[in-house]
Amino acid sequence: MTYRDESAIQFAHVAQSVVRHLSATTGLPTWVLVRDDGAGAHALAAHDPSDAIRGAQLVPTDVGMGAPHRVETVIALPDRRPFGRLIGFGQAAVPPGPEVTAAAEAFALVLGALAASEMTLLQDRRQMEVREALFDPLTGLATRQGWEQRLRRDERLCADFGETAAVIIIELDELKLRNEQHGHSAGDEQLRLAGTLVRGVLGERHYGARVTGDRIGVLMVGVGLHEVGELERELRHSLTGSQISALVGVGHRSPDRTLHDAVAAADSQLEAAIADAPVSEANAMEAAEMLGAIERGEIGAYFQPVVDLRTGAVVAVEALARWWTPEGVREPDRFLQPLGRAGLLGALFDRILDDGLAHLSQFRAVSPNLRLAVNIEFDSKADSSLLASVSERLQRHGIPAEALSIELSERQTFELTEAIRNDLVAVAELGVELMLDDFGTGFASLETLTSLPISGVKLDRRFTGQVVNGDREPVVVKAMIAMAAEAGLTVIAEGIETQLQCDRLVRLGCRLGQGYLFALPQPAESVAAVLSAPLVSLF
Repeated sequence: MTYRDESAIQFAHVAQSVVRHLSATTGLPTWVLVRDDGAGAHALAAHDPSDAIRGAQLVPTDVGMGAPHRVETVIALPDRRPFGRLIGFGQAAVPPGPEVTAAAEAFALVLGALAASEMTLLQDRRQMEVREALFDPLTGLATRQGWEQRLRRDERLCADFGETAAVIIIELDELKLRNEQHGHSAGDEQLRLAGTLVRGVLGERHYGARVTGDRIGVLMVGVGLHEVGELERELRHSLTGSQISALVGVGHRSPDRTLHDAVAAADSQLEAAIADAPVSEANAMEAAEMLGAIERGEIGAYFQPVVDLRTGAVVAVEALARWWTPEGVREPDRFLQPLGRAGLLGALFDRILDDGLAHLSQFRAVSPNLRLAVNIEFDSKADSSLLASVSERLQRHGIPAEALSIELSERQTFELTEAIRNDLVAVAELGVELMLDDFGTGFASLETLTSLPISGVKLDRRFTGQVVNGDREPVVVKAMIAMAAEAGLTVIAEGIETQLQCDRLVRLGCRLGQGYLFALPQPAESVAAVLSAPLVSLF
């Protein structure tokens, strides 16, 4: 039996059946199973005819205390450790007698035993996965793939059993500089040391992974605020004590937020720490070099087509930042982070937008209805500059607003300031499309799609790969496409690499896509050649 065999996890279903049964048989209309987490009580299961209380939400620790009648029973594990409370309350025709308390106590005994059994099973499986997981050879921590799998699986544990959880993201902020000054072997040695130190702090209880080239993620389940704070301090102390410069962000899971939301919160805190970090002389020189490259046009746009999956016709091009250097062309993962530290992401957006619109004027001579998509980051862009920047450049190049799409990532939407949100609304009112990039990675909620004038979504490449991976995954992709279509949103699938993926996406209802199957990102001089004819023979 594997962890993904969901039939093995019965607690949440049993708990909901119990509160529903008690509501129907005891005369007390509302029953709730709660776990206290220090900040309040987490409702794991609830049956409330008024629909005021639902499962997976925070409730007062004394929930129901003002009701005319109330019964409360402690749920304990077989080793007598408290697990939660079973509470019934409300108006009753007859005051609850000892038989109601006895029924609640009997169900509490069953729930305690079931919780202990299934939590032990899940913990054993989690430990087995740690032993069997792929590990990053430099740090000895899990890989990004392992991290994503663990987030999904521990989210189920937290949701079903009300376990508290938190995420810590650590950035080795001088790793890139060390690589450039002393070679990649020096950077590798720093990664090895950092991995050893982090593993030493985490021990067997917590999960660590190398989530990007210079970032380490830590996942903690069943921890309180104090323990998270202590672990964060210990990680900082261990790294700085070994002369490793690191910045840290922390995010907490709550009943109404998932572990992916906790990751987004940790990323947001980390980005704020990066923005507030003092600028070293080396970083100041790096910032001056990058600003010069932007002003001289050494950083500019490559273009990747977006095609109609049914015909192969190019309907848009996405402008992607590239840096031309004597050593070759640098891709964004080599300079976006330093640009963010230097406060130059706004300048980069302006440069790519300007470059993209200038070339779009030329491309539209071949394909009159062609559109342009440009990515934006808000970490360091002035709140009030987006509307002015977009309006001025559209006018300068004579491009209608309807021909432009601005893509913002799910991570970016997690904590937009009011000024940025207002600017995005104003840009959309011009006729510019707002697209949500990396859709499905878990950072954005349905609220994002309703609180911003989003016109479309870009399906993250990991879902594109899933459409050919068996029976279960395509169902998820189909549901995401259907949900977006129901909301009137355009859907673009990213990362299409094979004809089979393309055909499956068309059958699932996706009309637009981009990826290496059609064309790699390329300089403007090469784009005109791909606009006049379908790129591939398709569905």
